[in-house]
Amino acid sequence: MSPVARALAFAALFLFALMPCAGRAEGTPAPVYADWFTDEAMRVDLVHSGTRGKELFGVDEVAAEPLWPGTRAHLIDPTGYGKYRFRVLDKATGREIFSQGYCSLFGEWMTTPEAGAGAWRSMPEPVRFPFPKAPVVLVLEVRGDKTGAFEEIERLDVDATAYDVRRERKLSFDVLTLHDGGRPPPTAVDIVIVPDGYTTDDAIKIEADARRFTRVLLGHAPFDRHAAEITVRLVMAFSRESGPDEPRKGIFRDTVVDTTFDTFRSDRYLTTSNMKALREVAANAPYDTIIVMVNSNRYGGGGIFNAFSIFTSDTEYDEYVLVHEFGHGFGALGDEYFDSSTGYEEDAFYVEGVEPWEPNVTAETDREKLKWRDLVPADVPIPTPSSEGYDGKVGVFEGAGYKAKGLYRPTHDSNMFHKGLLPFGPVNERAIETMISYYSDAEAPR
Repeated sequence: MSPVARALAFAALFLFALMPCAGRAEGTPAPVYADWFTDEAMRVDLVHSGTRGKELFGVDEVAAEPLWPGTRAHLIDPTGYGKYRFRVLDKATGREIFSQGYCSLFGEWMTTPEAGAGAWRSMPEPVRFPFPKAPVVLVLEVRGDKTGAFEEIERLDVDATAYDVRRERKLSFDVLTLHDGGRPPPTAVDIVIVPDGYTTDDAIKIEADARRFTRVLLGHAPFDRHAAEITVRLVMAFSRESGPDEPRKGIFRDTVVDTTFDTFRSDRYLTTSNMKALREVAANAPYDTIIVMVNSNRYGGGGIFNAFSIFTSDTEYDEYVLVHEFGHGFGALGDEYFDSSTGYEEDAFYVEGVEPWEPNVTAETDREKLKWRDLVPADVPIPTPSSEGYDGKVGVFEGAGYKAKGLYRPTHDSNMFHKGLLPFGPVNERAIETMISYYSDAEAPR
């Protein structure tokens, strides 16, 4: 990372760490990794249930993974990103020893008309953190509709010393390294590509596709500037049948992580709700973030922060979809477009009067309160006109987050706004570099 990029990313981390939602109480020293954790990872497979206005969590299973590859420096999440957050407390002392923000498919379902009408639903929802040396309390939180601040939903006891913590691997596959920046997992951004809908007859294609998309991602700014901090691995996971599910067509295929189109009745929204299988496959390699590469020539994809980034392999826009969805899944970026239909109720997804948590979407037009105010030139008006004179400049352009009015994006056009392999833009790149710094911080143990 260049000195300028690192300074910007650390500045963003510092600013987020000052926010109330960042976690650690003022004056409390940061937890030291070796004091609280082993080198393994713990995955708590939760079941998330409820309807709009009521959410519950329960534990399905607790599993150990061979290595915690994530940050060992920023144990209390400094970014403030995510609709949800989990916090890990040492049970004996109540000390917070880890936290992380995330989003989930269930959280998106909560904004659909189905949930708004009172329907109940459950989905698997794993959370993963360093393996504790002693019993802990897992605290689950969600952002409140009225304030946008994190509010507690549930507390669950998790005994790291219990005899039934599962350690066997249920889905075991070979792993191929596609790019190695040379750093060990705790100080690298470890990307794992999980293929879906590739059969053993696709053995040549699966590797060729993964290598092509790795080149695309690492060739796109800001990832091109951070290749030395990134490792990309492919899990050679083969499915019994080719392609994803297409429910509108009555097509259901037997694949390793159960990807499906037509999520929330949106024909192009490609996701999986089988998060337990996805994490089991991903765990064959060290990973911080998961890309699901789906063997299909149908346009579609999906990205959910700290859950997955999904795209299809053989369309005119496949490279754009990969980069765009990785902007969601890794960079915590929101959609900047507002003229395409979704399966959400827009006023439930972004509640009026509440500032969005995403770093590239805002309801704020006060220059001094704007979250990207330091990147807006003094001669750029706020709100910013969508005219040629402001192309390429950072401003406050109306229309974002599926709403034509009341929400704003940082540039007139970007990869998060327009269908095409466009630049992310300065604000979005800074958010991505914040996440790169989070995982590859030079202060972390090597």
